[in-house]
Amino acid sequence: MIRYLTREIAGWAMVLLGLYIFAVTLSGLLGPEPPIFEAPFLTTMGVFVFRGGIHLLKVAVAARVCLQAQQDVVKEQSTAKRKSRNEGPWDW
Repeated sequence: MIRYLTREIAGWAMVLLGLYIFAVTLSGLLGPEPPIFEAPFLTTMGVFVFRGGIHLLKVAVAARVCLQAQQDVVKEQSTAKRKSRNEGPWDW
């Protein structure tokens, strides 16, 4: 469970860092002397960081869903075994 939580926290941190990079780039472009040559590199870096964070969030949610499905299957199998023991014709 701790691995999914660390992935999710890292994903949110990367998303926020990507948004911060976009904000820095935008504020630089709206300033008195816009850094026209640096802006594309910062924007590209922001895109990669932001998309990496989104990917980590997707992986964390998918892992949590798979863990929940696996727990449901194990729970269903254990209840099915108990039910199958009591359904024989000699158990009446």
